[in-house]
Amino acid sequence: MSQTPEEPRNPQNASTPAFSDEELDAIIASSQGANQPESTSEKAPLDKFQAIRAAIRQQEEAQQQEEMRLSVADKIQKMKAAREQGLDEEEGRELEGEWNDTFPEDPEVPADEEPPELAAMIAETPVKKKQKKKKKKKTVKKASRKKKKRSSLFPQRGDSAFEVIRKTVFLMSMTVFTVCMFLIGEYFWTNYLNKLNNEKKADMYDPDNVQVETQMATDDLGEPYEAFILLDNARRMLEINKDVVGFISIKNTPINYNVLQYQEKNHPEEEYGADVIGNTYYLDKNMDLQPEKAGSIFMDYRNYFDYIDDVTDRRIYANSTNIIIYGHNMHDYNMFGSLKKYVNEANYYDEHPIVELNSNYRTYKYKIFGMIIVDVEDTTDTAFDYWNVLNFQTEEDFYNYVNEIKRRTTRLTDVDVTYGDQLLTLSTCNSTFSDGRLVVFGRLLRDGESEEVGPSTPNPNIKWPNSYYKWRKNTYDPNAEFVPYG
Repeated sequence: MSQTPEEPRNPQNASTPAFSDEELDAIIASSQGANQPESTSEKAPLDKFQAIRAAIRQQEEAQQQEEMRLSVADKIQKMKAAREQGLDEEEGRELEGEWNDTFPEDPEVPADEEPPELAAMIAETPVKKKQKKKKKKKTVKKASRKKKKRSSLFPQRGDSAFEVIRKTVFLMSMTVFTVCMFLIGEYFWTNYLNKLNNEKKADMYDPDNVQVETQMATDDLGEPYEAFILLDNARRMLEINKDVVGFISIKNTPINYNVLQYQEKNHPEEEYGADVIGNTYYLDKNMDLQPEKAGSIFMDYRNYFDYIDDVTDRRIYANSTNIIIYGHNMHDYNMFGSLKKYVNEANYYDEHPIVELNSNYRTYKYKIFGMIIVDVEDTTDTAFDYWNVLNFQTEEDFYNYVNEIKRRTTRLTDVDVTYGDQLLTLSTCNSTFSDGRLVVFGRLLRDGESEEVGPSTPNPNIKWPNSYYKWRKNTYDPNAEFVPYG
């Protein structure tokens, strides 16, 4: 069959099936019935030809849509397989380019003419693509917020002046707080280590097992005298430090320490003599001569306390009338920190009235009779230089001293004090004044005297230093009734 010039030259026509006579008649009848009036018989051949062309065009369009549907289905399958197999970005972009080439953003074919399954597949894929991108943006935005929040403690470019000041002040406050916490922790930690060290030394000394050995000897003139034999307990301590002069303890309290005294003969290498560093040497050293904030319990370097000649075992000097011992007032009650309880707690004295002080040769006990607070910088009529009185020249000097203690004591006791009694002074720091001192006084237990004491009572007329009255009313009455010692 030859091809007429009017027939379309579309390659797809070769695959288009021929219409039967019945189909052509139906198409022609439909075309004539829908578009042509019955009176136009002379135009029948032309209408018949146009109807055939319209039918062929519809069939071609249907075939193109089918091919497009198959292509879309294939692309969708490839894209799904790519997502499942985790293909890299380059392969994903190639598939996306193929999709966009196949389906431009503005297709010429109206949406309502597309097959339903094709429209669903086209609509489904872009939505998933957009959702994925949107989720990725959210993740990036969330990460950037976290990053900004993490660095917001520090001043940043773009911060206002107020914000920079606020952050700087906050960081400085945190730094100061951290340093303070470190110092506090270090303070208590070093105190704890010092406590363990002192307890170890106390166990070595064993104050509950002290055996005093008495011997009689004769001098060059044949005169008998009592020899002072070194205690085994003290010998163990002297092997550690030659400045050990005794051991002090108050039962059921933290006070249980070796007593040291700076002696120039034991420190020939020191640049300065005892008059310069005597009462400061052990302020920041422990018994092992290691730096220690809590220091040691030490005796005034001017005191004599069983100062014995190593050859004759005799006392070289008589004991001082007033033995003064110093120690730091630690917040954890170590060293002399527990002495503040004699002032702050009503029953503390009644439970702990006796101080035991051993020399390297003998044991001694003292009854506490006074506890006072003084200002060492006081230069007025309330000044009391207790630390500068180590011996009494006269009986009057003695009673003036002990009666001044009685006027100042925070609690009154029934312990009597008479001329000739040896005194013991325990001195520590006190925070009441910038240079305040808390001092506890005792006197030597007499031969055959009981250790029992009566209950203490508050002193109704305490003589405070003038520094105390700067912010408190002066209630001291110098003319009030007073019962002196002696």
